[in-house]
Amino acid sequence: MLLHCPRVQALFPKDRIRLEPDGPVWMHYTEHGGTLILKVGDLICSELAGYETESGLFLEVELTPGEDVVDKIESFAAEQSLTLPPSTPPPASECVMQPILAACHVPAQKKFIFAEKSLLEARPGKAGSAEIAVKGEFRTCPVPCQEGDLVIHLTPGDMTRLLAHLRAWAR
Repeated sequence: MLLHCPRVQALFPKDRIRLEPDGPVWMHYTEHGGTLILKVGDLICSELAGYETESGLFLEVELTPGEDVVDKIESFAAEQSLTLPPSTPPPASECVMQPILAACHVPAQKKFIFAEKSLLEARPGKAGSAEIAVKGEFRTCPVPCQEGDLVIHLTPGDMTRLLAHLRAWAR
């Protein structure tokens, strides 16, 4: 499943790294070995000036047109054998969970920046969108890589909760 992301930023002040797209990007919802993954590729590295910024991944996900997004979410959930709750009133205005892993590949600097203990917060954004932020203590290790991207690994239960919120906000 692909959903358009009008805004994507990965900010790591300690390493003075900012990752952002250089054009339109989409969040890819996929599965690998039982882990459900959110991925945004085609991110470009630039130097982050100043240290006042909080480390994390910050995304805006477009939820329009609503009917199409709901269809995509329900189809993806069915493909992954995720049981979404029946259509009921919208869930709480915020969805909070702890991802298995949140990470970025930074090919220009041959770095892998990751947090094994982070907090994902999703909330409705401006009309027709949702905001997702992942914050935590990010660490760096040297790893050669080909593509600048960000990935968020979720358990099936957490992905189900996130999809249920996105579906409710898209309606």
